[in-house]
Amino acid sequence: MRRFLSVPLTVALSAATLASAVPVKLGNVPVTVEPNAKLLTLSAAGIRTAFPSAAGRPDAVFMTEDRKVSVAFEWRTSKLTQGEVAKLVEQFPGVIRAQVPNIKTLKANLVQVGGAPWAQFVFTTPGQGDELRRELMVTSAGGRMLVVTIAGNLKDYSKNEAVVRTLANSVRVN
Repeated sequence: MRRFLSVPLTVALSAATLASAVPVKLGNVPVTVEPNAKLLTLSAAGIRTAFPSAAGRPDAVFMTEDRKVSVAFEWRTSKLTQGEVAKLVEQFPGVIRAQVPNIKTLKANLVQVGGAPWAQFVFTTPGQGDELRRELMVTSAGGRMLVVTIAGNLKDYSKNEAVVRTLANSVRVN
């Protein structure tokens, strides 16, 4: 399981900028998103600070204004076809349970975003004072695995849900 962004990240966010409401292509990642002004975009330096290990470092990261919830995009080298996305819904929960200790809840669904099928996994684990909520959305992009990870505490996610869902629903695979 990839390392999740730990929040808050004051140092990493010092290099962040406010996102705009116009469609944005995410560097080398074959997607376009429509972030809004209530999101911060981590710079390359901010991403390196937040994810010191090159293994599992996302290609792009957005943070909510309160710096409590992150949305990270990672275009992995692992092969994945559009036809295999639905199979992940049945296969991947076992992988998550094996790699993430103390899972309290785990939901797996197949959803459509931007006309593409996505495997969606939402799980919670115990945290200090509040449960940690992680959501992995996985699809095929260019024959490779594209993973969007939404991470934060359950209460912080609830407060930021509208902004985060708007971003997640704006993702278009190019």
